[in-house]
Amino acid sequence: MRRRYKFTDKNQSRTGIVSTVIGVLALLLTGGMLLEAYMAYGAAGKGIAVCGFLALLLALVGLYQGLRGLREEDSYPFFPRLGCVLNGLLLTAFVCIYVAGW
Repeated sequence: MRRRYKFTDKNQSRTGIVSTVIGVLALLLTGGMLLEAYMAYGAAGKGIAVCGFLALLLALVGLYQGLRGLREEDSYPFFPRLGCVLNGLLLTAFVCIYVAGW
C-alpha cells in the first residue's frame, strides 16, 4: 500500500460544500419546475410558482454560503467557487425567466 503524505493543513471548506449541494438542489428543483410548466403548456399553477420561489431562495442562500467559503483561510477554494458559479448561473437564469415573462 502506498503512503500518501499531506504537506499542508488545508481542508475542504464545509460552507463551500454546502453551497455546492444547495446549488445542485436548486438546479434540480428548477429543472423539475420548468419541465412541469412546459408539460402543462404554461398553466402549471401556484404550486410550481412556489417551487420556483423556493429554488430562487435556495440559489441566494447557496451564493451567500459560497462567498463565505471563499473567505475561509486554510481551505481549498474548489467547492466555494463551484457553488458560487452554479448559484450565480441559476440566479441569472431566474432573471432571464422573469424578463422573458414580463
